[in-house]
Amino acid sequence: SSDLLHEWQTDTLKTPTAVARVEGEDANIKTVTATSRLVNRTQIIDNAFIVSNTELAMKPAGRADESDYQTEKAMKELANDIEYAFVVNSAVVTGASATARQLKGLAGWVVTNISSATANRALTSSILDTLLKTVWLAGGRPDTILTGGSQKIAFTNTTNFPGMTRNITATIGSYSLFVDVYQGGIGGSLKLITSTIMGNNLDNQIFALQMDKFRKAWLRPIKKNQLGVTGDGVKYQITAEVTLESLNEKASGVATNLS
Repeated sequence: SSDLLHEWQTDTLKTPTAVARVEGEDANIKTVTATSRLVNRTQIIDNAFIVSNTELAMKPAGRADESDYQTEKAMKELANDIEYAFVVNSAVVTGASATARQLKGLAGWVVTNISSATANRALTSSILDTLLKTVWLAGGRPDTILTGGSQKIAFTNTTNFPGMTRNITATIGSYSLFVDVYQGGIGGSLKLITSTIMGNNLDNQIFALQMDKFRKAWLRPIKKNQLGVTGDGVKYQITAEVTLESLNEKASGVATNLS
């Protein structure tokens, strides 16, 4: 089905060159280049749970309704699973009768601007600023750094980030070591977002992302369904079908092989 193969268009601007025309000269008509068509597969992500009739009949301590509590918990877990697909999935899986479709996430989309090494190395301002310069020259304007816990901590290393300054409010009476916004040599402010998904799966990487160049596309928004009774309880399934649009992956970058 074409709905399962999600498609969208992307385009690029020509490289800036010196343009100067003689007064009265005819227009310099160029052949129009067709836009590029990008694709991604929709992925079905679900979470299911059962609440026994005994639990429904009781009055649990701390909550009024067990079904509502389990629904809220399942929703949070589903959101984490969607984030996992958006970040970790590195390739499209077309799917078949016995194979689930999978969308391509950031790990698969961000392929042009990469800072890598033959061995793991500590994150430094030089590595990050060089990556940001590469993205900037490609036309990107990253606004977010997506990182796991290890690399978030690395930002506080004043040896690897020499000359780093922090804005501290004197009236608080405490010293804050953390870094939530990075302003490097290339300019611009990038907000640091710490992700447990990154920490558990891609802790030796960081993404520098222009967030408006990525977009969720829902085929089926999140929906909760009550399933048929097959025993002494009530079953629920929460389902979504979604994919990730990459409008211009050159506007973002990734640094890998970080220790």
